[in-house]
Amino acid sequence: MKKRDFKKILSKVFLGIFSWMVLGSFQMYSQELSITGTVMDEMNTPMFGANVLIKGTNKGVVADFDGNFSLLADVGDVLVITYTGYTGKEVAVANDSPLNVQLEPDSQQLEEVVVIGYGTRRKGSLTSAVATVDNNYLDQQPVSNVSKALQGSASGVTTISASTPGGDAEVRIRGMGTINNNGPLWVVDGVQGAQAPPPGQIESIQILKDASSTAIYGARGANGVILVTTKSGKKNQAVRIDMTVKTGMSFSNAKYDLMTDPQLLGELLWLELGNDGLPQAHTHYGDGATPVLNEYLYPNGGVSGSSSVNLALYDQQSYPITKANPQGTDWLDEIYQHGLLQDYNLSVTGGSEKTSYSFQGGFLEENGILKNTSYNRISFRSNVDSKPFEWLNIGQRLGVTYGETKGWGGNNSHNNLFNQIYLASPLIPVEDEGGNWAGGVVGGSIYDGPNPVGYLDRLKNNSNKEYNITGNVYAAIEPLKNVTIKTLLGYDVELSNVFSPTFAAWEQTNGARGTTVNESSANASRWNWTNTLNYKKTFGEDHNLDFLFGVEASRQTYRFISASRQDYFSDDINFLVLDAGASNQLNNGNGFASSLYSYFSRLNYDYAQKYMLDLTVRRDGSSRFGESNRYGVFPAASLGWVVSKENFLSAAEDWLSYFKIRASWGQSGNDQIGNYNNFTTFSSDPGASFYAISGTDNNISLGYQSQNLGNPNAKWETTTSTNIAFDATIFNKFDLSVDFWKKDTEDMLFSVAIPQVVGDIVEPSVNIGSMSNKGIDISLSYRTSAWDDWFKFTASGTFTAYKNEVTKLSNNENEFLQGFPTRQQIYTRTEAGRSFPEYYGYIVDGIFQTQEQVDAHPDNGDYNQLGNLIIRDVDGSGDITPEDRTYIGNPHPDFTTGLRLGMQFGNVDFSATLYASVGNDLANYTNRFIRYGLFNGPNSEDRLYESWGSPYLENNGDATLPKVSTSTSFEQNASTEYIEDGSFLRVQNLQIGYTFPEKLVEDLNLKHLQLYLQGANLFTFTKYSGLDPEITAKRENGVTQEIDRGVDVGTWPISKQIMLGLNISL
Repeated sequence: MKKRDFKKILSKVFLGIFSWMVLGSFQMYSQELSITGTVMDEMNTPMFGANVLIKGTNKGVVADFDGNFSLLADVGDVLVITYTGYTGKEVAVANDSPLNVQLEPDSQQLEEVVVIGYGTRRKGSLTSAVATVDNNYLDQQPVSNVSKALQGSASGVTTISASTPGGDAEVRIRGMGTINNNGPLWVVDGVQGAQAPPPGQIESIQILKDASSTAIYGARGANGVILVTTKSGKKNQAVRIDMTVKTGMSFSNAKYDLMTDPQLLGELLWLELGNDGLPQAHTHYGDGATPVLNEYLYPNGGVSGSSSVNLALYDQQSYPITKANPQGTDWLDEIYQHGLLQDYNLSVTGGSEKTSYSFQGGFLEENGILKNTSYNRISFRSNVDSKPFEWLNIGQRLGVTYGETKGWGGNNSHNNLFNQIYLASPLIPVEDEGGNWAGGVVGGSIYDGPNPVGYLDRLKNNSNKEYNITGNVYAAIEPLKNVTIKTLLGYDVELSNVFSPTFAAWEQTNGARGTTVNESSANASRWNWTNTLNYKKTFGEDHNLDFLFGVEASRQTYRFISASRQDYFSDDINFLVLDAGASNQLNNGNGFASSLYSYFSRLNYDYAQKYMLDLTVRRDGSSRFGESNRYGVFPAASLGWVVSKENFLSAAEDWLSYFKIRASWGQSGNDQIGNYNNFTTFSSDPGASFYAISGTDNNISLGYQSQNLGNPNAKWETTTSTNIAFDATIFNKFDLSVDFWKKDTEDMLFSVAIPQVVGDIVEPSVNIGSMSNKGIDISLSYRTSAWDDWFKFTASGTFTAYKNEVTKLSNNENEFLQGFPTRQQIYTRTEAGRSFPEYYGYIVDGIFQTQEQVDAHPDNGDYNQLGNLIIRDVDGSGDITPEDRTYIGNPHPDFTTGLRLGMQFGNVDFSATLYASVGNDLANYTNRFIRYGLFNGPNSEDRLYESWGSPYLENNGDATLPKVSTSTSFEQNASTEYIEDGSFLRVQNLQIGYTFPEKLVEDLNLKHLQLYLQGANLFTFTKYSGLDPEITAKRENGVTQEIDRGVDVGTWPISKQIMLGLNISL
């Protein structure tokens, strides 16, 4: 078959995708010449990776390691040569003589190519709000998950870092758009919803922030879009091998304000008993005038040499002989460890005239700061692009990752490990006299929980194994000049297996007394098939047109099963399989599926790169809605004006190098409401009768119960966004971007209460709510050099501020939404006119100092006493009631900011990254135990030294805490006593490196060699009293509870890290 015939056949195959389009016969290109050339910088250094593009087309190549390029072009074509950070050049093709092109530095970076939805755009032509994070920044960040690297790197993005090994951060773009799912859409190489690859495999990240940029993703773009582009090879490049090695350790010295001295703990206990008018006596301290700690906790009062502590009597289950720890046990010290960090990456890239490739592999070992916790990851990626014919491009992206989390991995949830830390008594040693874990069974009402070290040890075999395959295959043809038709099939498969054995906790009063095995498996898959037609042409010299039309189908499915057994004959891990359990066989499972079908189009026009217009529209159909509301249409428009190109600003060109005004408006949707909201569903339970099928209720029989009440009339949440911005370059050194934005969400889906007569049923989601966010994003950068570039300095900063308000929850003006209860207390709430969420509780106005104050204060039962808290009568009723609760704090920061600094002195480089969150409040739930004595844990030293009535206080007016008591009461209610300033400044990264001289590197047959020392999160400045001021809303079950944002139930502290790294290129 002739090449020409094959081309016609393949074109017809592609055109069949667009059955509504008719294309004429395509033309053959004429007068094509083989053009070669070299691209150099201002120092005559070859510019590896420079882009060479035929103007008005998608045809182009990339310069090789020596700056050389070669491509076919017609006489009269114009070559556009660009490189990030340099001013581009245009060169007309007159003949086939070699071209020598030299580029000059450009602080404006306007020629940089930016990835946008379903395409690319020159940065200078952008009219929407798009932030870029490049691989130079990512490569410097000591993170295992790319979401952590986004903190402070882009304006408009707020991030709460994950502290668990391998954990991902919470990313929010421009505030909170809904009371439902606020997470952005991740798109990896065109695969929507895919898991982000390891940071070392990423070329660049683009963050789409306004509706003009996100509307092209329609139903899934309301919360912003993060586009991830992985590293590819370069055509005409010799084989290049890059290796990076990092090794070091992680650690933490974060502490609660806990009392660990047993003598001080005894004094506190005597003070509590004295305040309550009770006899000053305790099982472990005797009944003297001062507390004296017994030598043995079990048997109570035992002393060395007595028959009761004869080790021959020891039995772990019935007679756990345990000495008291006279020095006191610091349980946080006992569970902390110095964790080993290792990160190895290998990359092989290269390319011929027609094909480029990139193969990458990596291994990560991240041991946590807590004993027996770790995360390991093995990853591989293959990216291949080929252009077998001038009119055909084909390629594939494939990423394979295996990750395993071992040990305890929970975070910020009630009854987690950190709850045990501030409950565990310092009197208890780590081990009893038999060498087993010591714990609450020693008696004395000091603690009934497990041994924290033993808890971690029993969970060391817990594992969560995850397998992920992400990738795409694509093909693109050019049947006509300036026309490209592309089809892309993206896929993402995630498989997981969770193994959770539970062993007997004999040291715990109510602990497990046998072995249980829980095992679960889940598989999730998603695919999207995207077909686009792109027409791109320059008319004359100044009219640039770019038109895109596409059709897309996507589907995701999920299946989950779990099972458990009890009573195992052995605790050997090799025998802990489900079949070996003798009793309590349980199993369950669930699954879902959802689909989208979409049309989208975008038109971009600019005149002389001065006036710009961008129009976008997308129509989505979602299976999550009923038939009458299945489709939604999401339009957007944006304008840009490069004012600095106008003659009337020529007088300012000496200092105002560039100035552009941007404005955009658009809508995007949200269908994240559950997959079957439009259906009423039922569930059955063998052994219980929800509905008497036989007509009577006398006998138990299999029946059905309404589980979810459906709402087929639910429709899309719609977010309307407006953005007004400007970009400026000043003195050709400062780059400034400022965006003023507002986004309003209408038809917010909200679960409304239904009459109890309906029964035990999950309420449907209905469209009755609305929310508003407004804010400002600022980014500023500066770059300079001196002494022939021997010294270089860069600085860049971001600033993000927003205000969030719920404008409507339902048609009931008194409707409110509150958080989840934790030990019978709820800390958050929202309603119309308030942020989502805010803290809610009583206002404390001090401590009663005189009886006159007590007598004059509104009634609060028996609580109004000298030394107790003064609770404000907010409603003025004369009584303290739940109606006196009000809004007492806000978890949203006034602003967040990031700062990056970089310096280079010859071959020595230094960089620093800082991040700050200012003005946000946190609700410190842990103070219920530490400062207010719920249960007999170690408590804060402040309870002894700074409480009203303390013998250590000269004046009760100086007390910061109310009088202590053995039985806390009103202090346990949510109040301003638990609200703290959560502002912080963190030094995220410090790095110093040395790049070996070129001559030495060449003698070693290398291309590049760098050694560096790096420190992460070494310094955090904050007034917050918890372990860490970054509080995730994700709970131990993996569910993010936005309504409880900022409530610290016990969170992992961010680990400090010190690493040594080596970069080698061959």
